[in-house]
Amino acid sequence: MDLSVCQNLISLVPSELTIFFEIGIMIIIAAILAFLIRLVRQPLIPAYIITGILLGPLALGLIQDPHLVKSLSEIGVAFLIFTAGLEIKFKKLREVGKVASIGGVFQIAILFAIAFFISTWFGFIGKAPIYIGLVVAFSSTMIVMKLLADKRELNSLHGRIVIGILLVQDIIAIIALSVLASDLTLNSILIVLLKAFIFGIIAIILAKVMNPIFNIAAKNHELLILVSISFLFTFVIGSFIAGLSLIIGAFFAGVALANSNYKVEIEGKIRPLRDFFAVIFFVALGLQLAPIPKQLLILMLILLVLVIVIKPWIIMFSVRIFGYKRKTSFLTGNALAQTSEFSLIIVTLGLGLGHISQDLFSALVLLTIITMSLTTYFIIYERKIEKYMDLPLILFNKFKSDKENLEYSVKDGKRTILFGCHRAGSLLIKELKNNKEDLLVIDYNPEIIKSLINKKIPCIYGDFANPEVLSKANLKNAEMVISTIPDFEDNLLLIKKTRNLNSKVPIFVITTRISEALKLYKEGADYVIIPQVMGGEKFFELMKKIKRDKTSVKEMKKEHLRHLKEIHHLLY
Repeated sequence: MDLSVCQNLISLVPSELTIFFEIGIMIIIAAILAFLIRLVRQPLIPAYIITGILLGPLALGLIQDPHLVKSLSEIGVAFLIFTAGLEIKFKKLREVGKVASIGGVFQIAILFAIAFFISTWFGFIGKAPIYIGLVVAFSSTMIVMKLLADKRELNSLHGRIVIGILLVQDIIAIIALSVLASDLTLNSILIVLLKAFIFGIIAIILAKVMNPIFNIAAKNHELLILVSISFLFTFVIGSFIAGLSLIIGAFFAGVALANSNYKVEIEGKIRPLRDFFAVIFFVALGLQLAPIPKQLLILMLILLVLVIVIKPWIIMFSVRIFGYKRKTSFLTGNALAQTSEFSLIIVTLGLGLGHISQDLFSALVLLTIITMSLTTYFIIYERKIEKYMDLPLILFNKFKSDKENLEYSVKDGKRTILFGCHRAGSLLIKELKNNKEDLLVIDYNPEIIKSLINKKIPCIYGDFANPEVLSKANLKNAEMVISTIPDFEDNLLLIKKTRNLNSKVPIFVITTRISEALKLYKEGADYVIIPQVMGGEKFFELMKKIKRDKTSVKEMKKEHLRHLKEIHHLLY
């Protein structure tokens, strides 16, 4: 279709229906591209930006009023920031607090400094280098969380560290957005931060005051949505009156409700609205793109190397110096090798305020598209990449810490060896101790090992893939081997290594899929625990028991509550 034909087609649409037509076309093309892009396992955000490029002046020119679309996209920003605030749970930082907070800040500072220096070397002055530095410093919460969830790695050690770092990044990104909206003088920055602090306190107080309203609203689907949205826009309007950006208002509205009793319900009902308006926001980004000059293409390529090569190594180093093993360090750095949706919000703000040029804006958006697209394959094929990176990763063995040799009461003899101590492993330790089993725990989370040492539980800090660790474990004399490691491939490797050393020892492992359980059995596992299957079987047994004796329900409930209270501290 010719450009003039497209424009003539639009001219036939009545003026009062123009926005309806344009939004409709945007959604249709975005849906088609999103469907196609998922076939190659790509995230959807690049598809939406490409939709904007196709519909904008660079291609078909179907959008006649981009300013109206841009205005609607502001709602998308508000919803994106609001849901980011809802995800702020500081308890997530407890297990990996130091590495996430200190390591996360260190990584941001180093990357910002490198990108800032590179941009000034390219001749950028004023506020532009600040924006370039911030863009490369942050990673995508939306994309990484989705990919880790798909791979069932959210609760893995590196998954928890990644979530912690992303949480720190999101908080710093919000602070940065607030500061950038000021005139960047010391006085104005201090005033903005003080206002934001006061605003945050008011938000938390107001959330508690409104609890009774949410209690009533929760009884009705439509009312809960309406109250939640009104809560969001109350804060957005309030932040505007206070002289703050809408970003602050939307963020604190989310933070205020993050610990609400109805947080899950609110998030579930808001997400479809967020996704819809987020599409418009990302399409609006594409509409604003312009041809990129050669010099900026060179800068973009250098920044691309910085994000997908140097950034992972900086994060790996940050994680490694806190005592985490090479494998955990690699998987953490590999997962964060991209720029963020916050990066897109930052450059949009910079363009609107006149802090960056149209050309630079286009280059940074293109950088984000490329890194987001590549990160999918980085995470999907992380194990293969790790194998290819074996030689350079040896360098990490030179970085030792006082946590390297963490262990307690390691001695030879027959014992039960437990690999992995998170969640299910913690419960097993309790039960094994109660039964006076001779126990040895192996885990590659130094914080967990330190906790076990304090409890005087025999343990070794390390990865079973390390021959030295297996040698200390003395698998040849083991009475039983139990793995609560959630990763399927890790369990396969553990079974192989154990069987090579001890062909008769009973091996128990855990997985979440029946297909994986069958493969683990084939490889030599004696019993594979599938929590979903076991849960269903247990539920059926309880049902039969209740049918036989209905009076037993109260006693079962009482006993279960007692047990949950007893183990609560082990799991959460």
